[in-house]
Amino acid sequence: MALGCCRGLEPVMTTRNSATWQKRFVETIDQRNRELPPAWVSMPSVANARGEQGQAVFESGRSRQMANAVISLLSQAREKAVMSSFLLADKGVEDAILEAAKRGVRVYVLLASEARLGREEGEGEFDKRVLDQHKAMLTRLGGHALFRSAPHFHAKVVVIDPETRPAGLLLTANLTTEALERNEELAVNLNASEVIEVTGYLKWAMWEAAEHELIDPKDRFKATRPLGKVLHPDPGKQIVATTAKANAIQEEALRLIDGARSRIVVSSFGWDEDHAVVKRLCTRAREGLDVTVLARIRPSSMPALLALAKAGATVLGFRWLHAKAIWTESGQSLVMSANLQSDGLDHGFELGLRLSDGRSREILERLEGWCAAAPWRLEPKPLLGALLGKVKLWKQQQLVDDEILTSVDVDLGAVTAESAAAIEAGRPRRPAETASPSTLAHDLRCVWLVAAPSLAAKAKEKLRPAAEKDQPGASYQPAVFREPSGRLVVAVRSVAELDQARMVMGEVGAATIVVAEGAN
Repeated sequence: MALGCCRGLEPVMTTRNSATWQKRFVETIDQRNRELPPAWVSMPSVANARGEQGQAVFESGRSRQMANAVISLLSQAREKAVMSSFLLADKGVEDAILEAAKRGVRVYVLLASEARLGREEGEGEFDKRVLDQHKAMLTRLGGHALFRSAPHFHAKVVVIDPETRPAGLLLTANLTTEALERNEELAVNLNASEVIEVTGYLKWAMWEAAEHELIDPKDRFKATRPLGKVLHPDPGKQIVATTAKANAIQEEALRLIDGARSRIVVSSFGWDEDHAVVKRLCTRAREGLDVTVLARIRPSSMPALLALAKAGATVLGFRWLHAKAIWTESGQSLVMSANLQSDGLDHGFELGLRLSDGRSREILERLEGWCAAAPWRLEPKPLLGALLGKVKLWKQQQLVDDEILTSVDVDLGAVTAESAAAIEAGRPRRPAETASPSTLAHDLRCVWLVAAPSLAAKAKEKLRPAAEKDQPGASYQPAVFREPSGRLVVAVRSVAELDQARMVMGEVGAATIVVAEGAN
């Protein structure tokens, strides 16, 4: 593949002892039409100054409005609090659970099993410190709250007093400090009927789907069996779920995507190229719909995100995004715990919320705020000339950080000319792409030095034959030498000798003209 065209050759002369035995050459190569591998391109972004708390929708942030909403719910609980999170590691939330339990509130917590923690969602989401804090939390709160777990528990919700004073919050965030303060996350206030609906799923999961139970902090999780008395909820109006008996989240996602007429905005942490929902998004993008995708930049998501970008979707990348939501121009939206992949849409315990009221407008506002602040955009087949600045290249199934510059100087080293009478040579081979420094620039300014050939060591002078047999031979002017290789050369000591050297070269049949030691 051609990497560019030559835009000019500039020989730059340098001298040594007033002799021109070296020349410096510069060749500029235009690389603007060079094709690059898929790349995340840095974007000028607008700082997201939006407040973390809206009328009924929260986003995560350093002000901890989302975390405070969870803590406020727990502080209001009088009889019962039910929570579900992949894991729990936030001191403020832990303190609120403990205080509620001490007031006599029955606290039930659904978690992923310890065997799964840190395995499925890795890539910076849960480091060892967070996992250690989660385990310390179990020791601290065991005996005050009932913990039940299963490897497929992934829903994120908090409800209180569902039978008497229902209130609740459905989140995309796990109840960890990092998720509540650092990630791009969403949480939505639930109305009374939604709390009642979601509690039905939590109750079923707690007693019929959990595999382990922790009651006494001195004990580890112990195996538990289904109670066999709690029925799986019938489909409701607003709450959708993924369970062993339901795929309502997937069905709702497909309904929204199929029903869109002009615009879809979708956000997710995990993506599966082969999943029906992702394939449907690609189809709608190819049909000409305005599809905007928000995603965390992860190697495992790249096949799906590239498929979406190639289909025509705008794919925006973030370092910590974890929110899962779909919005369409119909004004309807879906906020959920499920990623757009098999684990979440086909399997697992996930919860989502259908929205078509003012909360849906708030969801769009949050998503658009993130779009404006997005640091990266995915380009599936970029040309080098269209890019400038920092990039993340997708090469050999890895993301490689690099930077595209306007111009880069590449030192190609020194080469030896064939003759001292013509100090020139073609451009040497350019360094491989893996070489340092990077050659990602609109213009490559290739620089190389051409030096005249020098007389080989141990060369022996060849004398001009004498006129008389017994007379010694005389030196040619300039001198002629036989090099160890057998090559016959004419050796000059100054530029002034070059014209005469050419004549001698023709006279003796020498191969070339070289520079003698000590030449000036």
